Amino acid sequence: MQVDKNKLDIQTEKGVLRKDILIRRNLIGKAVRKSKDMKIYNRIVSLNEIKNAENVCVYVSKDSEADTISVIEQLISIGKAVYAPKSDAISNSMTFYRINSISELSLGAFNVLEPDIKSEKYEKYEYSDECDVCIVPALSFDRQGFRLGYGKGYYDRFLKNFKGIKIGICFDDFITDELPRFDTDIAVDIIVSDNEKILCKGGM
Repeated sequence: MQVDKNKLDIQTEKGVLRKDILIRRNLIGKAVRKSKDMKIYNRIVSLNEIKNAENVCVYVSKDSEADTISVIEQLISIGKAVYAPKSDAISNSMTFYRINSISELSLGAFNVLEPDIKSEKYEKYEYSDECDVCIVPALSFDRQGFRLGYGKGYYDRFLKNFKGIKIGICFDDFITDELPRFDTDIAVDIIVSDNEKILCKGGM
């Protein structure tokens, strides 16, 4: 079987970047991280795209990721339909389910809080409205909206059929001019960091 050298080079470059960014992100002090998280929170909840959305799909943050717990709680409190992802490590797929509280989540795949669909009856997110929003995690974004994820491709597969607005959140330290990418990588429309809002290819 012939190996695509260019694809292999991109994969290697992404892998090196992932390790470097994770180390750097984990070194951010607690006080600095709290300040960055608050700035991102304020920018996110004030976006018109969020205010106009009825349905918001949002990742549940863990470890050194930009915090989304406070964002989720705020969105629920103002009446948004909030959907959190549940991953299937066997099929490498991800499904979003509506939640009404952070307390409904339990530890699942990859040590991430997820909807416990075995014990509760959750409403599954259906691809629908162009006004819907998906808040997307990443280790890094470039200014075109392309992301460096964790290498499993969950979000690229989900976003392929997502019709709404894709918003990436990331600490400003990890926004760069250009990232290595595959043809199948999907860009977000807006990036929100602790320092700025960046309109990308389809931003409003």
